[in-house]
Amino acid sequence: MSPATEQATVPVILNPSARNGAVRKRIAPLTKVLAADGFTAELVESTSEEHATQLAAGFAEQGAPIVLSLGGDGMVRSVAAGLVGTDTVLGIVPGGRGNDFIGKLGIPKDVSAAAGLIAAGRNRTIDVLDLDGRVCVGNVSLGLDSQVQVFADSVKRIRGHWVYLYGLVRAIVRARRIELALTVDGERIDFRGFSAGFANSGRYGGGLRLSPAAEIDDGLIDVVLFTDAAIPLLAVELVAYMVGAGRRLHPHIRFTRAREIHIATTEPMEIVADGDAVAQTPATVRIRPAALTVRVPA
Repeated sequence: MSPATEQATVPVILNPSARNGAVRKRIAPLTKVLAADGFTAELVESTSEEHATQLAAGFAEQGAPIVLSLGGDGMVRSVAAGLVGTDTVLGIVPGGRGNDFIGKLGIPKDVSAAAGLIAAGRNRTIDVLDLDGRVCVGNVSLGLDSQVQVFADSVKRIRGHWVYLYGLVRAIVRARRIELALTVDGERIDFRGFSAGFANSGRYGGGLRLSPAAEIDDGLIDVVLFTDAAIPLLAVELVAYMVGAGRRLHPHIRFTRAREIHIATTEPMEIVADGDAVAQTPATVRIRPAALTVRVPA
């Protein structure tokens, strides 16, 4: 059933700082498409991640059939957290820099095309990650990824996935090894290497790959470990892997799947989720199967 038969007003929660404020340029084409499909957009600006979650939860409690997120992956995460476990559908209109989560779902980066899915798309039920009670939609990682994010965020003139490739190269030059005690579905794994990723969507960095085989509705977390290697070899291997070369060419990358991973370190270590630093170790990542409904292409 089309949402047009169910609601006349569609809440749109937006991050006014996304794209350094340029996200506001996306409001006009979004509202134009919604109006053409018989909707009135109710624009609401969030002041923080917690505020966006509260807004989404409030709309769900009021019985809104669908709530839109306008922003990047961080805004998607925040709005999704308020909708998980409810009957309200998450609609996503891209307004950030990476927009990796929509890439996995097949949602267009074009604002008008994405907005058109509210009337013409279908609903899909997907999994989410639970990081000590915090909902994450795409991936959780630590180690090299945290450094990549710092370098990527420091650049203003490079766009798209190129900014993350730049961050990756800069981070590899200064790469520091990490040591983790992982408990993967009850099995202890002592890890020494550069990065550990726990993937739901498997995409990050504006289209780079964390796990090409990750599925967002299989009830499993893809565990990806970048193990110890000489820095030059690591650089070649990681760049080739992330831009799409075959898995068999990368012997220092280990894969497994799990439903729950506990992460322990000797000292607190930063954890990145959906492109943002959100927590520190120790922590536990769990899968929450079929926890969220998202509007996707028909």
